[in-house]
Amino acid sequence: MLALFQALEKFLKLLVTFANGLMLLLVFAQVITRYIFSWTPAWGEELARYLFVWVVFLSMPLVASYGGHMCIETLTSRVRGATLKFLNIVADVFSIVFLGIMVYYGCIMVARTSFQTSPAMQLPMSYVYVVIPFGCAVMLVYVIANLIKTLKTPASEIKPKGSE
Repeated sequence: MLALFQALEKFLKLLVTFANGLMLLLVFAQVITRYIFSWTPAWGEELARYLFVWVVFLSMPLVASYGGHMCIETLTSRVRGATLKFLNIVADVFSIVFLGIMVYYGCIMVARTSFQTSPAMQLPMSYVYVVIPFGCAVMLVYVIANLIKTLKTPASEIKPKGSE
């Protein structure tokens, strides 16, 4: 199972790096063509915007793989032991519920937008939106794994984030 998580993490890192690089090149080319040639390709800005969405939703599972998700560190940095374990479990449960909703409605959105095309590239919008349920589903797996790890760890061994 660990090998699968490592392979998935490596794949996501490569994909995010490639998409970030391509987005950087597109935006740079847009600036150059706009100010030097007074012309820009219509599809460049659209593709950069869609790549940004992909980078965001593919980076979420990477953040979750390092144990970083939304939490209120002002509170969790001040508690220890069983209270901290309880707060971590609550945060993971809320994250699981939220991500489950995102996966469910993301799949519905992908199905509903399969007939809609993007204005400049004429790309099916479902290609753009498919990253939402995918990224959330992968993050969901990481959060569930983190919840299992938290449940198995004794309360005395749980430390606040950043103190490890």
